Amino acid sequence: MPLSSRRSFTAWIELLKSGLVDNSLLCEMAAHPDFPRLMADLEIYVNGIAGKQVQSANAIVETVSATIVKQHNPGLTDPQLRQLIAAHIDDDSFCRYVIQQDINGIALDLREAYKDDFFSDPEDNPLEDFLQTSEETASPDSDPEQAALAFICKRLKLNLKKLSEEEKKWMKKIAQKSDLLKNPNPQRGRK
Repeated sequence: MPLSSRRSFTAWIELLKSGLVDNSLLCEMAAHPDFPRLMADLEIYVNGIAGKQVQSANAIVETVSATIVKQHNPGLTDPQLRQLIAAHIDDDSFCRYVIQQDINGIALDLREAYKDDFFSDPEDNPLEDFLQTSEETASPDSDPEQAALAFICKRLKLNLKKLSEEEKKWMKKIAQKSDLLKNPNPQRGRK
């Protein structure tokens, strides 16, 4: 294995061990049926293979355009000349567009596959749930812990009324460890 490949492989292993990326998502992406096409398109872009082909095609279009202009002297609004001008391709933009389409397809498929996953973003609105729960538990004598417990149960799709007193007690103990519920009263301005 060449030295540059070993360094790349070592860097890859270090990245996986670092925790900076979601390894399971990376594996899902690599296992996607369109991933080899993404890698091929990326390799074509990095190696400049497609760029050279596009530049050759552009050279042909430019030669034909110049010949038409020289022989027929059409105006810049001539439809055929406009078609030839429009046929000019920015090789860098085109290659990046192809790669982006590959990534978009994979990302959309993965999002669809995991839309019902527990850790995926819920389709419901947490702020709306919070406001609704606040309204339900809002009263001058309401218990803030009870309101927080109701909110947590709503987010977890648990029926608070069906929890036993023991389960509610444990839920409150667990909720007290949440950074979200620590010190709910603002201390700004207090001394």
